[in-house]
Amino acid sequence: MNGYMGKVLVVDLTKHELKDEPLNEQYARDFIGGGGIACRYLVDLANEKTDPLGPDNPLIFMAGLLTGTGGPSFSRWVVAARSPYTTFYGDANGAAHFGSELRFSGYDGIIVKGKSDKPVYLYIKDGKPQLKDAGKLWGKNTYETIEAIRKEYDDQRTRVVCIGQAGENLALLANIMTEDGHCAGRAGMGCVMGSKKLKAIAVRGKAKIPMAEPEKFREFARGAMEEVKTGFVTTVMHETGTAGWVDSGIAYGDTPSKYYTIATMPEATDISGVTQAEKYQVGNTACFGCPIGCRKVLHIKEGRFKTEKPTEGPEYETLIAWGPLLMIADMGAVNRFNTLVNGYGFDSISGGAAVGFAYYLYEKGVITSKDTGGLELKWGDIDVTLKLIDLIAKNEGFGKILQEGTKRMAARYNRPGEAMQVKGLEVPMHDPRAFCCMGLAYATSNRGADHNKSDAYLVENGMGNPDLGLNPGDRFGDDKAPMVALSQDWRSLTDALGICHFAMMSTKSIVDMINASTGWGVDQDAILKAGERIFQLMRATTCMFGVTPKDDQLPEIAMRPIVDSGQEGHVPNMSKMMPEYYEIRGWDSNTGKPTRSRMETLGMNELVRTFAIR
Repeated sequence: MNGYMGKVLVVDLTKHELKDEPLNEQYARDFIGGGGIACRYLVDLANEKTDPLGPDNPLIFMAGLLTGTGGPSFSRWVVAARSPYTTFYGDANGAAHFGSELRFSGYDGIIVKGKSDKPVYLYIKDGKPQLKDAGKLWGKNTYETIEAIRKEYDDQRTRVVCIGQAGENLALLANIMTEDGHCAGRAGMGCVMGSKKLKAIAVRGKAKIPMAEPEKFREFARGAMEEVKTGFVTTVMHETGTAGWVDSGIAYGDTPSKYYTIATMPEATDISGVTQAEKYQVGNTACFGCPIGCRKVLHIKEGRFKTEKPTEGPEYETLIAWGPLLMIADMGAVNRFNTLVNGYGFDSISGGAAVGFAYYLYEKGVITSKDTGGLELKWGDIDVTLKLIDLIAKNEGFGKILQEGTKRMAARYNRPGEAMQVKGLEVPMHDPRAFCCMGLAYATSNRGADHNKSDAYLVENGMGNPDLGLNPGDRFGDDKAPMVALSQDWRSLTDALGICHFAMMSTKSIVDMINASTGWGVDQDAILKAGERIFQLMRATTCMFGVTPKDDQLPEIAMRPIVDSGQEGHVPNMSKMMPEYYEIRGWDSNTGKPTRSRMETLGMNELVRTFAIR
């Protein structure tokens, strides 16, 4: 199988058995890699009766098709399972060096089944896997875990993914973490890993990825690398990282503040990427093969939260979720929150949103200090926020309620329309009232509100893909259904390939590299069809787990206009966009599932019966 290592490792933790299996060649051809193949395997191994925290819920790690090949920013990997956080389809996308090293260790992916009777970790070197005792690692945070494993093998290039205390304590929003603060975040994949008593996976290897035409691939990769290096997005991301969006977000009304009830907190400029670059930034880190280096290393030298040495800084989502969303604009404090959340290993978006919702409910008198274990929840209180982070990770006290997420909190306190979530997953820090396309993207995303499965707000800012016709328009317009659907298909494809969203290269370069790698001879239309095939597979899977059309909607709080802001009082016109989107997608209006005709058009005939498609 040119382009693939050609095998997956199947780990049965109940039996403590390890075995190699050939990668399913048809799955690879139809669903490419990453989340596409991971979801296809999930369909074979799980169904609507699968307990998200039971031994029968598989945890599937899969590298992208181009991950580790040396092309620009080809570093990404995916982990998928039934989500304990939403109960629907769940996956999380990670970067850094784990995905490439997994392939160098001899595998395209790992399928973890069962549940261990004691803490273990998986170690793979040069195609030889072992299950190792993790008793001494259990209880350590993610930074300590990674360092301990590297020290054990005296090799700083051993690449590790792991859980922290949040995953061990079965906090539903737990992440899987890797080096430099990178995470496979959202949807609770770290909680699934913790339920299996799997503390970490460490990989190391020297294997080569087989290529159909290796010389041509290197030629195409060099051209693509030059495209990325000279791109405008690369310049911005290298200088200010994702935090560079803060100042633009303030202008657009796109920095949600005070739990999404105001559009901006002007003081947020104190934590922006520009401010970080001027006052705190001392370096960058980069993922495998990446010329961008968007991750920032910060040194807070003054104030209450000064650091003894530099640490990886918070990205945009964390900055806003643990800053303005809680009415905090203290760089030292937010940097400290980031370190704690990453060390404990839980979702910074959902975690910040849950804390913000608690502050919101407290202000309205819906909850009191009796509900919070004696804590008074006041906007901007840094000390209380620190305590809540600790409680979430320990799954104790009021943290036991917060770790369940805002959908369950809203049900508990009878405020359903005020939980800023879709399908149980909290809305990220891009307000759908600032970019109405994001309202549609959130409502229709397969794992819940998600800015990575369609970064349509970037399209509106001129950072789309002209090759595909993804061009900017009126950010308040209600003609967004075609653009959102196309951008979702494109991101499904690039995720399956393992390409970073910030690596802006021509579609031709991507097609050329796919063909030189695999020998398939595909064109742009074929890869876009594969992107839609992956998206529709995930849609059918999440419908299998219980999603219906009633779940494809924004909460009432997201439809409250904010006039005095860059949002100019606009809200997404969902009543117009949603029917248009359903028609474009070929979804049944009663079940929400893709129709038989759409599935057959995409060559998914064998899955029609599996998903009970009409």
